Amino acid sequence: MNTMKKVATIIFRITIISAFIILLSVFLLKGFAKLRELFPGYEKAHASEIFEGIEEDYTYVVFEDQPIVLNHYPVILENKIYLPIDFVIEYLNPNFYWDEKESTLTYTTTQDVVRMKSDELNYFVNDEPLRLNMPIIQMEDSSGYIPLDLLGKFCTYSVKYNEELDLLIIDDVKKDSVQGSIKTEKVKLRITKNKNSNYIKKLQLGENVKIYEESEQWYKVRTEEGYIGFLQKDSIVETTNIPGKQEEMKAHSPVPSFDGKVNIVWHQVTNASANSGLMKTIEGASGLDVLSPTWFAISDSDGNISNLADVSYVNWAHDQGYQVWALLSNSFSSTITHDVLSSTEKREKVIKQILALAAIYELDGINIDFESIAKEDGIHYVQFMKELTPYLKKQGLIVSVDLYVPSAWTAHYNRGEIGKIVDYVMIMAYDEHWSGSAESGSVASIGFVEKGIIDTLKEVPKEKIILGLPYYTRLWMEEVVEGEVVVSSKAYSMKKAYEILVENKADIKWDEIVAQYYGEYIIEDITYKIWLEEEKSIEEKVSLAIEYDLAGVSGWKLGLEKDEVWQVLEEYLK
Repeated sequence: MNTMKKVATIIFRITIISAFIILLSVFLLKGFAKLRELFPGYEKAHASEIFEGIEEDYTYVVFEDQPIVLNHYPVILENKIYLPIDFVIEYLNPNFYWDEKESTLTYTTTQDVVRMKSDELNYFVNDEPLRLNMPIIQMEDSSGYIPLDLLGKFCTYSVKYNEELDLLIIDDVKKDSVQGSIKTEKVKLRITKNKNSNYIKKLQLGENVKIYEESEQWYKVRTEEGYIGFLQKDSIVETTNIPGKQEEMKAHSPVPSFDGKVNIVWHQVTNASANSGLMKTIEGASGLDVLSPTWFAISDSDGNISNLADVSYVNWAHDQGYQVWALLSNSFSSTITHDVLSSTEKREKVIKQILALAAIYELDGINIDFESIAKEDGIHYVQFMKELTPYLKKQGLIVSVDLYVPSAWTAHYNRGEIGKIVDYVMIMAYDEHWSGSAESGSVASIGFVEKGIIDTLKEVPKEKIILGLPYYTRLWMEEVVEGEVVVSSKAYSMKKAYEILVENKADIKWDEIVAQYYGEYIIEDITYKIWLEEEKSIEEKVSLAIEYDLAGVSGWKLGLEKDEVWQVLEEYLK
């Protein structure tokens, strides 16, 4: 019995001692943690903490205050630094375009087109040859690289190389910056805004840092060597604001002014003989400024251009005081568009043909009408316009493009970028309901038109926007087949559409919602509907162009309008 009591006593004492040890350990750990908070961290950060996500054995890139993780890293060949072109395009200058199939780099400005082929020392500015000290290069994976020395000709960035760290430091010299100076010895640059965090390095008295962010007690900074981290604010003696260097902007040659708003009409020319009918078709077109005949089209995947132009047409138009902006289409073929625009050689071929045709026929402008462009070809379309426009401007031509009203499925046309390049953007503010529509409706209701204007203004300045107007309408036919409504339509001129309604004794009423006259009739269980376009509906649309102070209007197409439309246009635009 005594033995059992002794064992129980021993177990109890052991339990008490164990509990005491556990409590003491917890207390000590918390105490150490509290003590740790009182003293700064003393461990030096590992390289993986400093440049997180960047692979070893590669040249690092620091862009301002951000380490950049790249698909392709800079390379050093024969003591020369080469930057990957995909990095240059994304971070430094979007005006470069790399054609990996043809190993050609193109750079565009508002005035020049520069072309460089890999491994060649000659490069071309507007087809004039110049000499490089070193070529661009193409790697085995088809990625392109541009020498750093050459990049300085095209980018307003400061680039420094830290050989010890194998680090490229890139700054945007256009931006204002703030510089600070260290006021004490051996100040520790920290990984985070916490004095207990590991430090990157010790900074010396008088050392300069670039300041990026400011919080209550900390600055986010970058050292001259390229290290990025955090300093306590009391370690910096003073800050200095350094203004950025303003880039000199080179503008297009000025666009000729018109009397009032510009009034344009597209003239559909489907064969050469159609040119001769211009004089009769244009009778009564008061207040007209510009004719845009559909003369040119990229006809095949090799980049050849079909031509329906006529010298006598241009001469007569000029004699009447009209300008001629010939239209170039992509034949509405997504296949031709991809095959031609994705090739640097073929884009160049198209451009040379257009320049020659513009000179031969003494044109005043070129109107680009590329429709049905696939999403993946949007980048090639923008590049084509970047390359074409400087050449046309040097030749004294006005450059315009035709674009759909903005929508998610046309975002790849990149209106914002196109608006910076060309003189005019024409909104095709029609085909709200088109030939293939599943339901009947207006070609261009007033709400549809106004929304197209408002959305375009978000990306393109008003002085560059021309409102496209419909000079046609559609006769819609609705027939019930096996319990479902089958819809079809046919396009008509303004006059003919009205005559159809009158002949069939339709009740024609003004619809305030769409701002058009509407009529319908039924023959043999088929319902016929027309939303008319005529002088009053056109007046409603033109008044929007005036309200939003657009550059003018353009009508599709010559010959479908009523004579009264010209009177409305002249009254509002001139």
